[in-house]
Amino acid sequence: MAEIVIVASNSIVRHPRIWKIVSSLSKRYEVTVFGWNREGISSKEVDSYISDLTLCKLAAPFGRPSLILYYPFFWTWIFMKLLKYRPKVIHAVDLDTLLPCSVYKLMFRKKLVYDVHDRFAGYVPPKFKVLYSIIKLFEELSSKRVDVLITVSEKVLSTFRLHPKNCAVIMNLSEYYSLEKEKISDRILSLVYTGLICKDQGLERIATAIKDLNGVQLVLAGRIADKQLLDQMLKLSNVKYKGILHRSESLKLEASSDVMIVLYDLKYRKNKLSSPNKVFEAMMCGIPLITNMEPELVGSEVNCGIVVDYDNINQIKEAIILLRDDEELRRKLGHNGRKAFEKKYNWDSMEKKLYQIYDNLLRKNR
Repeated sequence: MAEIVIVASNSIVRHPRIWKIVSSLSKRYEVTVFGWNREGISSKEVDSYISDLTLCKLAAPFGRPSLILYYPFFWTWIFMKLLKYRPKVIHAVDLDTLLPCSVYKLMFRKKLVYDVHDRFAGYVPPKFKVLYSIIKLFEELSSKRVDVLITVSEKVLSTFRLHPKNCAVIMNLSEYYSLEKEKISDRILSLVYTGLICKDQGLERIATAIKDLNGVQLVLAGRIADKQLLDQMLKLSNVKYKGILHRSESLKLEASSDVMIVLYDLKYRKNKLSSPNKVFEAMMCGIPLITNMEPELVGSEVNCGIVVDYDNINQIKEAIILLRDDEELRRKLGHNGRKAFEKKYNWDSMEKKLYQIYDNLLRKNR
């Protein structure tokens, strides 16, 4: 019997938030992780994971409507695994894992934590208003029956009209890493983007902004969701792609760069509620940001970057030029971010909240 089972359908091995939660809980409890190997994670990566990891090997597409046809098989797999492991507490990540976990909770009177990374209704195109409302209501009715609801920010929590008595915000803050900075180039401003290569992350805009700039290079790393976009960007001599990196390699690349790029297209509902890991990783690495996310934090409270308009390419270009030409400004903004990270915005504070939640649940479950 396992104490805690963490269940997620997305990239288990390479997902920063899941990695941090598994890592923290594994220090104190017996933790097993269930996931869905849709991206072809190698057996070597599975075997070297920080906790016991079991993956559903059913091949399924990413980001396509047909994915919904595969979920009944995945849910059945989850439920059968739960019957085998009989956890005291289940940590379900996002709505697409909640159904089988809720059934298990009701049948065996165990505890259920629901960890909301994204509101699934946010993936519904704006024109499908009825479907959006149905999914949103279903998630809220389902979450009302869990023992603890966790969200990544207060703004996500505020979107729940219905929720359980016990709620917590576990922010996407970064852990402490001792990273040796290996400067990519002393003569070139290195911009870094580590994440999913797709169209709603501002990559086309960045490429347009830097295509005629001297002394600027964009370094990309991450899983490719839009190969055509990547191929188009790589036609520029100052754009490089490093492939899919392990978390430690990704952080090393970020720390060795000059500026982190974090741009989200806010016409998509899901992006409006996002609280990107990369904002806080930039603070940990001590490098400035160019972003349109967390504007109050980045631009006012901490002053660790330049806030831009996603749709204003000239503004993005001006921000890049400013940071390219003003090394002292880069140093100041990076220092501000690192100072805020050390004082307040670090994972240690979130880890303590996790322990409070789980100590309480497991005490009640004995």
